[in-house]
Amino acid sequence: MPPSTALARALARSSAAASCLVGLLVLVGWALDVMVLKSMGAALPAMRPSAALGLLLGGAALGLRLPAATSVHRHRLGTLLALSTALLGAASLVDGVITGGNGGLDAMFLHLLGEDGFAPPGIRPSPLTALCLMLLGPALALVDRGHTQRLSWSDALVALTLMAALLGLNGFLLGPLVTPAAVPFFQERSMGLHTTCVLMLLGVGTLCARPHLGLMARITRDTLGGFVARRLVPVTLLGPPVLGLTLVVMHLTGGLSHDAKFPLFATVVAAGGATLVLLAARALDVIDTERMRATSALAASEERFRTFLDTAPDPMVVVDATGRVRFANAEAERVFGYRREALLGRDVALLVPTGLRAPAPTGDTPGTGTGGRMVSGQRQDGTCVPLEVRLSPLEGEDDATRIAILRDVTERRDLEKLREEYVGLISHDLRNPLNTINLRAHLLQRALHERKLEREGHMAQAIIHNVEWMSTMIEELLEGSRLESGRVNLRREPRDLGRFLEEVLERDVPPDARERFRLHLADPLPPVPMDAARLERVVTNLLTNALKYSPQGSPVDVRLSAVHDQAVVSVSNQGAGLSPRDAARLFDKYYRTEDGRSADGKGLGLGLYISRLIVEAHGGHIWVESEPDRGATFFFSVPLEIPSARPESDSEPLRQRAS
Repeated sequence: MPPSTALARALARSSAAASCLVGLLVLVGWALDVMVLKSMGAALPAMRPSAALGLLLGGAALGLRLPAATSVHRHRLGTLLALSTALLGAASLVDGVITGGNGGLDAMFLHLLGEDGFAPPGIRPSPLTALCLMLLGPALALVDRGHTQRLSWSDALVALTLMAALLGLNGFLLGPLVTPAAVPFFQERSMGLHTTCVLMLLGVGTLCARPHLGLMARITRDTLGGFVARRLVPVTLLGPPVLGLTLVVMHLTGGLSHDAKFPLFATVVAAGGATLVLLAARALDVIDTERMRATSALAASEERFRTFLDTAPDPMVVVDATGRVRFANAEAERVFGYRREALLGRDVALLVPTGLRAPAPTGDTPGTGTGGRMVSGQRQDGTCVPLEVRLSPLEGEDDATRIAILRDVTERRDLEKLREEYVGLISHDLRNPLNTINLRAHLLQRALHERKLEREGHMAQAIIHNVEWMSTMIEELLEGSRLESGRVNLRREPRDLGRFLEEVLERDVPPDARERFRLHLADPLPPVPMDAARLERVVTNLLTNALKYSPQGSPVDVRLSAVHDQAVVSVSNQGAGLSPRDAARLFDKYYRTEDGRSADGKGLGLGLYISRLIVEAHGGHIWVESEPDRGATFFFSVPLEIPSARPESDSEPLRQRAS
């Protein structure tokens, strides 16, 4: 909370407490006939019971309305007390007109307090007191009707209240400046000093009740106007009364003649006004100096930012909300062949005809782990260039202004093609000798078995096992390469996903572990278009991991449900769980957890990565939810219909529903 706002809230609480305390003490003074309590000081005129009751009601109403979020009953009680304050002020004003200040209303209050009569204090009561109460009541009732940008009815009523109370205060303090003090000073005024001060304090507290609304919002905000208002408004309102009081006291003590009071007052006011102007000018100079320093620092930062963008190794453009290019760096000039002056103000479709937000073309890499999307750019000479685009909002700009990083991936495409050919050649060259080794090892095992050489037969079995493991790794490398290249054609066929899961459990799970699996099927789903062979690989991988990383004999739950337009499959185990770091990187290429390395040192860390590529090729998502020592649940979703491109953010509601 800003200091000015905290000070305003504290002032509101103090105002409510002071108003209630003064009103209560005066009423007790009238009930007990204690003059010190009636006048709050022996030298001041007594406050009338009606005024004291009005201060008590107003302070209580302000105290009840202070919390921004309050109960309905408290809000209604505060409103009732505020309206009662207004009604009391109006009744006092009418009573003053009818009785001429003889206190008919006050006599009624004293009768309720147990007093038999009322003796007027000897001076005519001021109508300003009743007027202030009549204005403050509606202001307190409307305290929540303010607006951050314009004044409210509550502000207007409080402003009128403060002007009326200030008129009474100035009449009390500045009257002797222009009239001779023929009677004792404190007995010649109609509106008491204590009454005026408490009414002004109550009005200021009403403004401060909601420091973020209306007039007080303009004063408390950290702007140039708020800075000046916080320093000048209190001085301009309270300066003349304090000066008048000083001059009157000097006159009463014989230090100043009556003829000199008014000229001295005018001179000091003029000098004080000039001083205030100079102080405001100095404050504005300080603020302007800070603004110029901040502007200079911002310009230097912007220049450094532009230099950084200009020397970046990737083409970068800044695009505004309308899709117009606002900045292009030197690398963008080189890649696209345009001079940057020719790009500024042009539509970004000149460089990326399909648009920066267009979905990736079919066949592009489904998931590269870089956070970018593949688009096709166009050079000035009309040739196409493959690009990876990433969009980032510019801090301090509007939400639609973004910086686009367009990375030329021509060389990467060539390298990926070269890598795919290389992996294919190596895999092909490895497959042939492995097939030969596998065939000969089986023949050797059969011959050893016929000769009943069990020890040598186990050695041949070890050779076969390792050959199968190497074949699996080669197949994973080939499958990962095919999926990464985006050249895999899925053989989609409508399948009953529930029946498909039952078949996988029967076919791919060892018989001795099959009873650990519990399959939970939701309502029947429509047939799901899927590549059954590849999706079986995903399910088998998740089932095998659940068996491997959960305690022996613990159950594994497999669930199928429908969320929006997606079929969601989950596999839950009761193992040790995953750390947040492992959960975030589990589907990255070659990533293995510490437990995974110790449990199976032969793996490459491609199983879950390939599962992610397969699921994403189907248009779905795969993720894990886990906590350390709380087990893990793996989810994957596939669309119920062959999907069109949809934004990545759609996966978050799906995850929330699935979990």
